[in-house]
Amino acid sequence: MLIKEMMPETFIIKSLFVQNMIMLFSLSIVVFLLVRSLVKKKVKHTIVFSIWVLIVLWFFNSPFFGFSAVSVSPGGIQLNYGILSFTKNTVLPLDSPWKIETSFSGIRKMKKLYFIRIADRKSMKVRIRQGFVLLQDIGSAIDGNKSK
Repeated sequence: MLIKEMMPETFIIKSLFVQNMIMLFSLSIVVFLLVRSLVKKKVKHTIVFSIWVLIVLWFFNSPFFGFSAVSVSPGGIQLNYGILSFTKNTVLPLDSPWKIETSFSGIRKMKKLYFIRIADRKSMKVRIRQGFVLLQDIGSAIDGNKSK
């Protein structure tokens, strides 16, 4: 029983593997084009693709991108945004406030989306009912570890 209390509970909101693959794929395309422009010695293309590399890295570290995985343990709440979000992956204290929020998506704002906000960090948005239950489970795990 003591070992179970020490192990972190990990919750996957969106597939971290898929998210990491999308990040690496987008970066690899831009880096490939950058290297190709360097080999062909096209200065304008090198400048453009260098800027695109910075844009890709900025996007995955921007506030538009939510965390995909949460690990809750007595040591804190670890948020994982993905492999290229190196400035955002963090550990928050257990007493961080959390709240499940709703937003709407689509052209006519008809699709109801759910996300969890822990302190000032937002998760990826989920649409299905199972995703909402998962967000509630994350909140319960935070409260459960807080009370220990």
